[in-house]
Amino acid sequence: KISSPELQSYASLSFPSLAYEVVRAFISPEEVSDDDLRIICQKSFHDGFDAPDDGVVPVVPVGSVYVAELFHGPTFCFKDLGMRGVINLLSHFSAKRHRKTTLLAATTGDTGPAAVHAVANSNNPYLGIVVHYPRGQISAFQRKQMTTVDSPMVAVVSFDGGGDDMDRPIKDLLTEQQRQHQQEESRGDTTADRILCGVNSYNIGRPLMQMVHFFWTYLRVCEQLGKEPGEDTIVDIVIPTGAMGNMCAGYMAKNM
Repeated sequence: KISSPELQSYASLSFPSLAYEVVRAFISPEEVSDDDLRIICQKSFHDGFDAPDDGVVPVVPVGSVYVAELFHGPTFCFKDLGMRGVINLLSHFSAKRHRKTTLLAATTGDTGPAAVHAVANSNNPYLGIVVHYPRGQISAFQRKQMTTVDSPMVAVVSFDGGGDDMDRPIKDLLTEQQRQHQQEESRGDTTADRILCGVNSYNIGRPLMQMVHFFWTYLRVCEQLGKEPGEDTIVDIVIPTGAMGNMCAGYMAKNM
């Protein structure tokens, strides 16, 4: 739990610094050092955003409500706020362990471009991605956001079917990988040179990183209302959600 004094101390932090404080509570310094985590947060929540002077996520009054603008990332979608963070973390681990990692994603529009751009931007030879999208069911703009990225670490594949039809094949691949790894460990063989990792909304790293913009929005609204952040100041946040990832992030932030 974050105390009211701690929450109040967060009010003066930049978005990357706030991200560091929130994420640090979930990641051991033995896994990611303080310096490395600060670099990851800076790269994830500053570089590539067109509103860094407004804290990455401007919170603007519109009539009697406030709107958090989550579209200032490189792909103009709020998915940048979760995807860039989790992919930069995975990039860190793949480089640290010298183990190639192939990310798998299925997209109906927003997830794919955010993931593709984050992987390409990582410039990590250990990290690649394969993104699948249903042919004819995403906008031309979103398709071009993926297919025009020039990176040897990115592959984009269309398929015939509905938007959720790739979920089962990807899950089966990840389940089979886990089974194989368990067999290898039982034999004392841990030399697999490549691992697969899904980065759709079931990846806990996504809501973990998305918690930050909920904290940020809460603090900015308190600031504009002239109220002190803490248990006595309640802000209702209304969100759109599809696979419940963004809602999960908000619920996690609320419980902190």
